[in-house]
Amino acid sequence: MAQGGIYRPYRPSNGTEGDIFMAQWCDKCALADHEGDGCMIQLRALAHRVDEPEYPAEWSFTNGGAPQCTAFTTEPQTEPRCRDTIDMFEWIADQSN
Repeated sequence: MAQGGIYRPYRPSNGTEGDIFMAQWCDKCALADHEGDGCMIQLRALAHRVDEPEYPAEWSFTNGGAPQCTAFTTEPQTEPRCRDTIDMFEWIADQSN
């Protein structure tokens, strides 16, 4: 949420504005899964209306009026675990009880 100001959610007014916003924020963000399912923030923004509680609070206006994504980071994230691979260690722990 915007620090020291009023929170106003940001929603692109059209596809071009959305493409510009995502090129500025999402395409450079380490949180985005560029080869998989995509960013959950992006998906929630596309799936929900701006007045719904599920709409991402990360997309908001700064106090100066520019749109931002407060979750943006360039720090690498840990490699996600493959969803199609069983968790052998939990299974082994369960078998020993």
